[in-house]
Amino acid sequence: MARIVIALIFVLTIFISPVRAEHDTDMSVATSSAIEVDKIASIFDRVGEKIHGFFKFSNEDKLSYQRDLIEKRFAELVYVVDDGQGDMVEEVSSRYSTYVGKFSEDLISRGVKSENVKYLEMYERHLKILPKLRDHFPANSGLWLLVQHDINTVQMFIDRIKSS
Repeated sequence: MARIVIALIFVLTIFISPVRAEHDTDMSVATSSAIEVDKIASIFDRVGEKIHGFFKFSNEDKLSYQRDLIEKRFAELVYVVDDGQGDMVEEVSSRYSTYVGKFSEDLISRGVKSENVKYLEMYERHLKILPKLRDHFPANSGLWLLVQHDINTVQMFIDRIKSS
């Protein structure tokens, strides 16, 4: 039993290393949370996030944590586009839209209508920035379409949350 506890503590210590972020208000395309990312979350970071999320027990804590993860994924998307890392746009863009979908489905299924307003405001802020990110790429190119997919995903879930 002691070995399991020590192993668990070791794993949690190694894998829980959140995306390093600084709060900065002077970004070329400011994110809604003003997070500046200096690296993309690795698989180890994401596993740590899953473990960390597992230990959130109240609905409010889970939703808040998921919201923070969406903000991180959005900040990563902004970072990748602004930094010109075109090879990473597909991975980061799909990760962002996946987190938006999972969070929105969770929000709708929990039926927490009183909390919907602040989450809708977050999505609205993202929708103001996403077209600027999309316009970094030639129209109808693959990268442009990836960011457009994110725009469509966010808009679709805004509509679903409003109608629930």
